[in-house]
Amino acid sequence: MNPVIAVVLIVVVVIALAYVLGMYLRRRPSANPLSRLTSPTDAATAALDRETRAVVGWLLSQAFEQTGAHIADDKLAYDRILTAAKKAVQELKAQEAVTISVPFLTADASGPKHLECRLTREAIQELVRS
Repeated sequence: MNPVIAVVLIVVVVIALAYVLGMYLRRRPSANPLSRLTSPTDAATAALDRETRAVVGWLLSQAFEQTGAHIADDKLAYDRILTAAKKAVQELKAQEAVTISVPFLTADASGPKHLECRLTREAIQELVRS
């Protein structure tokens, strides 16, 4: 066998093994206990107050009803829901009701999906109680 061909084959095998090892290491669970959580919902809401957590859950259910999409599985959309919930809770400290609007929350084959709903202080208190 030609030595040049042997060297090329060795290089190809080493590159393939490095690729496979890299894929394996990326899929392996890390030592971080938060990495084992099943959705971004769990980790992101862990440090939130009860009101904001309740509003996030309510907004996720509203988003599912309005768009049919599971927003908790989409990190970007979930972050936008989380931001909207924090803002709504803050605004409800000064107002009796707020309108929460998250345009272009997600999209599918039929086009973009928007979220718009109205939330009152009473509704938050009910959400927290349940």
